[in-house]
Amino acid sequence: MALTGNFIITGAASGIGAAVAKKIAGPNCSLILQTRSNLDDLERLADICKAKGALVYTQKIDLIEQSQTQKLINFSLDKFSSIDGVIAAAGYPDWQNFDDLSVEDFMKSVLLMQQSTFMLLQQFNRQLQTSKGSFVAVSSFLAHKMKVGNSITPASASAKAGLEALVKSYAAQYAASGIRCNAIVPGYIKKDGGKHTPISPDAIAKINARIPAGRLGLPEEVASLAQFLLSSQSRYITGQLLHIDGGLLLT
Repeated sequence: MALTGNFIITGAASGIGAAVAKKIAGPNCSLILQTRSNLDDLERLADICKAKGALVYTQKIDLIEQSQTQKLINFSLDKFSSIDGVIAAAGYPDWQNFDDLSVEDFMKSVLLMQQSTFMLLQQFNRQLQTSKGSFVAVSSFLAHKMKVGNSITPASASAKAGLEALVKSYAAQYAASGIRCNAIVPGYIKKDGGKHTPISPDAIAKINARIPAGRLGLPEEVASLAQFLLSSQSRYITGQLLHIDGGLLLT
């Protein structure tokens, strides 16, 4: 179901962000799509959304950099006087443990997940109040599962946990203003083709064995949840962490 309004999607070139854009694009939908580096795939996505009737802008922005995040914010405020929804889907898992992780790499995760989200929440606040809009952040099961197989992931775990705290804090302050702010917490989600390194069948089998549902999730399944949270159907839902993981955190 296409949505009506102005929407901003970060991390839109692939995966969950791209799936959300395809899901909500339509004749009465305007989109600003951001990627850090994958501009070719982002432009292909933009063409798909335009074919559905959406007005689409693309931005190549590194959200780790404060000045670059500000550039995206300024561009968005210039294009949209009202913002109906934001999907903050930019992110990546850092599988380095405490022995291997540098301070610089640790801070990259924190800056991307927390600093950029804080800036988006703070500076889009007036527009979201005007529209009674929805902010949806994409977190990760890594914020809740401290050991994944043999892996410990302090950068991603702490960065995503802080992201979830931001969501709840913002929701608590602005629920009375009509803004909804929630986080989707995906489990293992199937990657797009293209630039992603393929996972071997043996590795997939090991991952599936950890998931009660016995399979990877699909970006489209997460996008359907995001679409619901962006729509007026979710108008009484805010400050929530919505897990979509095939039961992963039950084990």
